[in-house]
Amino acid sequence: MTDGSRNEALISGLIDEAARAFPQVNAANLAVDRLALQDFCQQLLKSQKALDEGTRGLIVDQVCDELLGFGPIQSLMQDPGVSDILINGWDKILYEKAGRLHPFAGTFLGPEHLRAFVFRHVARAERSVNRSRPWVDVELSDGSRMHVIADPVALGGPFVSIRRFPERPFSLEDLESFGAITPQQRQWLEAAVDRRLNMIIAGAPGSGKTTLLGALLARAPGHERIVLVEDVSELKVNHPHCIKLQTRNIAHGDSEQATIRKLVRETLRMRPDRLVVGEVRGEEVFDMIAAMSIGLSGSLSTLHAGSVTGALHRLETLYASATSGQSGVDPARALRDAVNAIVYLERDAEGRRRVADIHMLGEA
Repeated sequence: MTDGSRNEALISGLIDEAARAFPQVNAANLAVDRLALQDFCQQLLKSQKALDEGTRGLIVDQVCDELLGFGPIQSLMQDPGVSDILINGWDKILYEKAGRLHPFAGTFLGPEHLRAFVFRHVARAERSVNRSRPWVDVELSDGSRMHVIADPVALGGPFVSIRRFPERPFSLEDLESFGAITPQQRQWLEAAVDRRLNMIIAGAPGSGKTTLLGALLARAPGHERIVLVEDVSELKVNHPHCIKLQTRNIAHGDSEQATIRKLVRETLRMRPDRLVVGEVRGEEVFDMIAAMSIGLSGSLSTLHAGSVTGALHRLETLYASATSGQSGVDPARALRDAVNAIVYLERDAEGRRRVADIHMLGEA
């Protein structure tokens, strides 16, 4: 066995022992927990006479990063320029930086190490992933969003996709400086928020919809009450009166599930000035359109679509599905009456994200 293999086996064993000894490690008490973990690992390593002090310190740091942080991808999670991390296997990690994917030199110790990493972070979010439900979205301790898809549908998995977010939300001025919007588009978007237009932010995955949504909300007057509904919390909002609701699967008796649609309905009892739905993709579109139609102006949402036309078609399809069986329903008219504009984003071949089109509906 090589020195590298011995160290990997040693690290794996230390991680297992430390996890058993510190089952309730808490990111909120990071400094205290790290000191205790370091001392615990140093005591266990005293018997490893062949290890020099430098190697011993590296091993201790790896174990602490594993249990208190993000293990082999710790450096990526600390890099503010990294927007996405894709784990396609224990030894196949990619990351996106400046719109481009790059291979990462680091790896997990093996398939079991990757699975343990996944299960630990899913459990910390009080969620689960198993053979009967092999996919899950969770919020990580730093606010990043992690999507996992596992056996039996992920052949050779689990596969992990982590979307990271900036420490502070970008403003419309920031987006203009990045080239994501033109000066004319910034002025139009500022006026749209001021005039309380209802807008849908559409685009492909990774096109910058959530970033633009956060910038628009930062423009809203500070005295307004914003109620935000999300499936997984990912939108960082720079606004003094924004409250967040998040879906939840409730597995106790006959309790009603906290779905997006249920939460959108609940917001109407919460005196919102603006309703924000992180993403519409189901029958909740009916309740959101209804809220816009009854005077809840200035409301916003995002939608996955490949074009403005595709966004309109998808909204109409979702609305028709939500009102199936009701007579006299005209989805196209309902959308025109409620939604003032669709803002469409795209990402070009160089990875740059930008507003490609602003399409007006009805009167605004």
